[in-house]
Amino acid sequence: MVQAIKDMVIDWNATYNERAKLQHAYIVLIVVGIVLAGLVGLLNYDASRTILRVCFAGIGIVVANAVVWALLSSMVLARFPARRSSRK
Repeated sequence: MVQAIKDMVIDWNATYNERAKLQHAYIVLIVVGIVLAGLVGLLNYDASRTILRVCFAGIGIVVANAVVWALLSSMVLARFPARRSSRK
């Protein structure tokens, strides 16, 4: 089981770039926050609402990051020439 998780993380690390990894980390934190808000909601309703507000703000950040990165890659980065290796 541990080896399977290690292999999955190694494959994930090799497959995605830094931006996608950051988005994945944001989404994992949001999901953990929502679960935490549900558990805290059993004890303190107001605290759980505060945690949910933070999670919804995180969702807004993820969406804004996705839009900005899409615009950046399509408008700005596409105009730069591709990197060429000068090694022989």
